[in-house]
Amino acid sequence: MLHPHLEAWIVAAKSCELTTSIVSNGTKMTEEWMTRMRPHLDWLGLSIDASNDEMHALMGRGLKGEIASGFSRHLERSKEVWQIARELGYGLKLNTVVTSVNADDDMSELVGFLKPHRWKIFRVLRIEGENDGRVEPLLISQNQFDDYMIRHRRSLQDFGGTHIVAEDNEDMLGTYAMIDPQGRAYTNKNGRYVYSNKSCIEVGFSDAWNEVVTGFSETRFSDRGGNWDWKKAEWNLTLPVL
Repeated sequence: MLHPHLEAWIVAAKSCELTTSIVSNGTKMTEEWMTRMRPHLDWLGLSIDASNDEMHALMGRGLKGEIASGFSRHLERSKEVWQIARELGYGLKLNTVVTSVNADDDMSELVGFLKPHRWKIFRVLRIEGENDGRVEPLLISQNQFDDYMIRHRRSLQDFGGTHIVAEDNEDMLGTYAMIDPQGRAYTNKNGRYVYSNKSCIEVGFSDAWNEVVTGFSETRFSDRGGNWDWKKAEWNLTLPVL
């Protein structure tokens, strides 16, 4: 929400007949902005990691001033944004990162209240040169992640309308095509980011992507559910067509 060109990028993407989506923590996402962007933005993803803001504070999920003071209002703000987005008819995606702080948390009641169309649950991932040296206390075991998934799939098994997707560490490596703020294409297949030498602005996306394409696996992308039908009729969404 802080980038000055975000709105222009969304509008441009929609003008190319793409299904548009952003993932945000909800900060500075006002009702006026969401109403204005509704003809251009189809899906809104919000990052909510826990069922209470005490855990969010421990995870550093909140405004800088809040975290420095030992508290967070992240969940409270996210619920407000979510309700506005639901009333405006956005597709709604919930993102949750499972760490040592929230591995035993129960999100069932919150997810039942939010009713997201899609809930993506990530196991916290170490990336060499990015978060190593800081992320280690948050890492969890395979059993902890599996238990989290089993627990929530079981508690929400009779709750229709939400597609639950698990992304373990291996699922996230080499399955994302990314562009950094400088416009460089990059991938993370081997647990570290590998960037193109030149930006997409300089040479175009195809040339920049060709520099790093060996770090991307279409098979694994498909296996993790990357080819998802964002316009599926059963989501009961009215997606604007420009």
